[in-house]
Amino acid sequence: MVRPSSAQHSSPWPRLLAWATLLAALPLVLLGGTVTTLRAGMAIDGWLVLEPGRGDHFLLAYPVEKWFRDAGTFTEHSHRLFGTLVGLLAIAHVAATVAWDRRRELVACSVAGLVAICGQGVLGGLRVLENSQELAFLHGSCAQAVFALLALNVVLASEDWRALPRRHDEAARAARGLSWLAVLAVYGQIVLGAWLRHTGQAVPLALHAVGAFAAVAAVVLAARGWKRLAGDAAQARPLARAARRAHALLGVQFLLGIGALVAVTVLSGGFRGAVSTGEMVLSTAHVLFGALLLAQCLAGALWSQRLFSTAADSTESRTGLEGAR
Repeated sequence: MVRPSSAQHSSPWPRLLAWATLLAALPLVLLGGTVTTLRAGMAIDGWLVLEPGRGDHFLLAYPVEKWFRDAGTFTEHSHRLFGTLVGLLAIAHVAATVAWDRRRELVACSVAGLVAICGQGVLGGLRVLENSQELAFLHGSCAQAVFALLALNVVLASEDWRALPRRHDEAARAARGLSWLAVLAVYGQIVLGAWLRHTGQAVPLALHAVGAFAAVAAVVLAARGWKRLAGDAAQARPLARAARRAHALLGVQFLLGIGALVAVTVLSGGFRGAVSTGEMVLSTAHVLFGALLLAQCLAGALWSQRLFSTAADSTESRTGLEGAR
């Protein structure tokens, strides 16, 4: 594989725009979770043309007085505006990556991020046009996966990722497997949570409760693997940070889940009752921290994969040299 020249790494724009896209996606996920909590997905009729036949407003020219008329409308329209912003930043990130950092994996992932954002926007638009709860569930389930993909771009654009790790440790094999298991477990919980929030049924509630313990175990094991793999090697410090962050996010997420359940059942009188302030705050925060935890698990999996691949490549290189002798 040909390494890019230092000139291709001279510009900070690919890294800055990767971060800008991810940070703009934070309020997007938060607002999307609030829309679901408030059941405001149909607060505004129409997609690119809003309130057809009753105003025919272009999405970006929606009147301010209508935008602020109630909480549901404000949240839904703000969600759409942030979606537009994230899309524009993703386009800029692709352009900057192609111009200044042409590593194949970074270009491919930046394009994948843009495609995912566009797909998520189309899903949201079709959900409104079709007034479909099934599409609403799909839109909610995919949101955190798209967020994690944007976090992947931040990892790939970082200075730490560019520095080739020098520690060749076969323990990376175990850490890699546990990492991807944690990613699957956390994302499975996110899908079950979306199913629960969109239906309020007993089956997804039971599965989500059981899955919580499986996800906790998977993340704890993965974080332990990252910490052991990192050791004192400077090149593996991102894995040590990933372990600390995963533990913190997991603790907060578990407490938010319990708090959200209490808020829904006690304060709101059930999943179909009036939405209480406690439910709005705790349930929406639970959605956001689920996205952050998924992104952190994916980052840890990427570093484990990189270290394991490096170890394998080194072993192959040594074998080849010995054979040549």
